[in-house]
Amino acid sequence: MSESDQIEFTDEEYKDFFETNRVEPLAPRSRRLPRWARLLGLFVAAAMVSGGAFSLFEGVLTNPEIRDAAAIEAAAWDRANESPFGFLVSDIRVVPIENGTVAAFVTNNPPDGIIQIDFRPWSADRLDELMDHEIGHLIDFALWEPRDPERTNGLGTEAWAECSAVDAGTRRIDGFDPGGEYHCFDAELELYEAALGEVSEICQRWGSGECRTKEELGIGPDGLGPEGIPSLDDQ
Repeated sequence: MSESDQIEFTDEEYKDFFETNRVEPLAPRSRRLPRWARLLGLFVAAAMVSGGAFSLFEGVLTNPEIRDAAAIEAAAWDRANESPFGFLVSDIRVVPIENGTVAAFVTNNPPDGIIQIDFRPWSADRLDELMDHEIGHLIDFALWEPRDPERTNGLGTEAWAECSAVDAGTRRIDGFDPGGEYHCFDAELELYEAALGEVSEICQRWGSGECRTKEELGIGPDGLGPEGIPSLDDQ
């Protein structure tokens, strides 16, 4: 707009036009959240303060359904009996484990075949994964002495156990580095399968010393798991 196009107002005209016709801004409306959303927000806030946000959502998503100690033990035995390596399990005990990051453990000093599971709510799927992982440790203990340089075919003990669960069909191959010891990559699964493919039999180093041959266990050149288990990269 040029100076010649400017409009001039007297004081009265300015007041009449701009002050009496002024539009008031709308006040912001508050939105009332439904009760479930407010409750969820409170739970999330509490979990974040205590550092347990992941545990909160994990508990919600996995929907734990096995809470009684006897029921946990029975479900764990069901999984052991489904596994061809279940004969390596000498006992299953459901006990409180003080270290909250440990869900279960077995001992190798000396090995005794006992799987100890933390007394906490479990979903059936997560308990199956846990058992396949711990049975993987027992396979390790049955095949090698603790200080054997050939132990687990060069895999870390947790990677071996994870690959055992992958081979059993309850875990998936990791397509990226999740950090820490708990992983099973494609190359690690190949090492696991190669090690199993070379054994003629697997025997308990505890209990009755029961042995089962490679043929009895159904071990082939590619381990036990179903063919074509996808890596996370292929999901």
